[in-house]
Amino acid sequence: MSLHTTFQNAAKTVFKVFKSLIFKVQYVVVLKDGFDVDTRTEHPVDMIIDTFAERDVQFLSFSNLIQPTDVKGMVRGQNLRDVGVSVLSTNDVIVRDDNGVEYAIIAYNTDPAEALYILLLRRV
Repeated sequence: MSLHTTFQNAAKTVFKVFKSLIFKVQYVVVLKDGFDVDTRTEHPVDMIIDTFAERDVQFLSFSNLIQPTDVKGMVRGQNLRDVGVSVLSTNDVIVRDDNGVEYAIIAYNTDPAEALYILLLRRV
């Protein structure tokens, strides 16, 4: 089994284990044109949304950016690619389908196979 396959399988397992934390969201790609007009394209994905655990924070490259009200979003890279999102950006936003809450993507990390992305989300 290749390293890439191992990471992909691990990402699938995370979503099976934490099924109760999965939310339907829109990954919104925001393209800025430089003239105060943004183009927003919505892509439906499943995302685990949870708080940051103190033990996990130390391993994230963006740990110094986390504020007490921020939340963690986890999304499978394959899920993003399946809906046409190939590059993540801190210009993009996440909108929860169940309550319409919008989060700015402040930062993100991924594994070498881009199987699972961890996003630092801040309510807009």
